Amino acid sequence: MYPEIRIASITDIPGIMDIENLSFPCPWDMETITACIESPSFRTWTSRLDGQVAGYITAQLDASGLHILNLAADEDKRRLGQATCLLRTAESWGRRLGAAVSYLEVRENTLPAQILYTKNNYNRTRLIENYYPDGEDGVEFRKTIQPDRITSVIAEKIFTRCAMIPPVGVVLGSGLSWLAKEFGSELEINYEELLGESSPAVPGHPGKISFSSCGRFVFMLGRRHHYQGYVGDEISVLPGVLGDLGVTAWILTSSSGAVDTDLHPGDAVLFRDHVNFAGCVPDSTCGRVRRSVYSERLREAARKAARRTGTPLREGVFACVSGPAYETSAEIKFLKSNCFSTVSMSTVPEALLLSARGFDVAALSLVTNAASPEAVVTHDEVLSSQGKVRKKQEAFLASFLREVASVELQ
Repeated sequence: MYPEIRIASITDIPGIMDIENLSFPCPWDMETITACIESPSFRTWTSRLDGQVAGYITAQLDASGLHILNLAADEDKRRLGQATCLLRTAESWGRRLGAAVSYLEVRENTLPAQILYTKNNYNRTRLIENYYPDGEDGVEFRKTIQPDRITSVIAEKIFTRCAMIPPVGVVLGSGLSWLAKEFGSELEINYEELLGESSPAVPGHPGKISFSSCGRFVFMLGRRHHYQGYVGDEISVLPGVLGDLGVTAWILTSSSGAVDTDLHPGDAVLFRDHVNFAGCVPDSTCGRVRRSVYSERLREAARKAARRTGTPLREGVFACVSGPAYETSAEIKFLKSNCFSTVSMSTVPEALLLSARGFDVAALSLVTNAASPEAVVTHDEVLSSQGKVRKKQEAFLASFLREVASVELQ
């Protein structure tokens, strides 16, 4: 059993409350659960089976490590591995942010819960008298976990520079950094400062994180690519850390070639799905991430923004290839015959990791060239097409970002 894991939102509260009230003698009230979902000091995940909330976990990082505050599963869907999956999700989050210990409290008379934690290598450490509101004693369990030194150092560098993490992250592909200028820049951090190494330069990728003046967005100006020699976890490390710190919705963009002959430079295509021909997958992505990698909620926000601005918006299937060579005539004919809309050398590794960690993800191809069997494509052509992309899509993209931010900040 591998349930779908998602970051909890306010729409999940009724399902969480139903499970909470049936699971505990002194259940949390709605105000407490709402605060745990909305406050940046906590992180709550839900597990879903058949699209419905079937379990949840709430955790917090404090001076002692990772504190598991609440964990419960639907009574009719227990013993399916949900609780263990949720526990590992929270532990992984804590490790990535530097926690060396995970701990929790459980009622002294709840033997099934104590068996669960013991099976997951937690050790009983002490009795806490009168811990619960009804006077029952609690038992503390602790587990040593191994901090991720790479991600925790990056997280600390970001958090010391920007304590308030925006809710919306935007990855801007080749030549698309002009979009960030629409929202101003309160703070910029070079990738080299965070990663501790210089990355091979790719034209059109400034290699900076920019925090918008309005406080709603963090832009990644450029990305790493598989063809530069990076593996999946290295490509997605910065979006992953920003997500761990509090960025909950992601918009991924790429300059792409049009396989569909009805598309032209400057057009936008919203990902309905993808095929990962590059075979580059982050190691921390386990199993099928969810029903769809790409969030229907964010896709609807894109459609709404397109209607508002009168901008045509296509939806289609994206082909991710490894590069750095552009596609051969035979490859393009294959993609066309299988009804792909666009093709590029990026986006999918980040989308897989972010979706697997429970974040909402949307992705857009901004068409810069025709990927036809007769075409001769260069990176210079991709960059030189940005004027057409900006003219056609600037109003839509800005509206799309604002629409997503308005939902995340509700």
